[in-house]
Amino acid sequence: MTEIIKKSYQELKQECAPIYYQEIERFFAKGMLVLVEVDLDIIDVGLLIQADDTQQLNQLIKQEKVIRVNDKHAIKWHKQEAQLLALTAVPWLLVQELR
Repeated sequence: MTEIIKKSYQELKQECAPIYYQEIERFFAKGMLVLVEVDLDIIDVGLLIQADDTQQLNQLIKQEKVIRVNDKHAIKWHKQEAQLLALTAVPWLLVQELR
C-alpha cells in the first residue's frame, strides 16, 4: 500500500517554480494540466487538492478560478513561448500565469 505524504505550505512553496509551457505540454495532452487564476495562491490550491477538500475545490471550479487548461490557453502559451508558475498536486500539474 502506498502512503500519501502530505506536505506543508513551505515544502510546496519550495517545489513551486517557473517553467516554460513547452516543457509541460505533455501534461496538457494527457488532460492533467490545471490553471489557477492569478488572484489565488497556487500553493493554497495545492494544499486543498492534497487535503481532498472537494467542497472548497468545487466552489473554485464553479467560480472558474480553477479550470482545466483548454486549447485556447495551450495555443496562446505555445505561440508566446510562455513561462508559467507550476506546482505538482498529484495527479494534477497546477499552472498559473506569471504577473
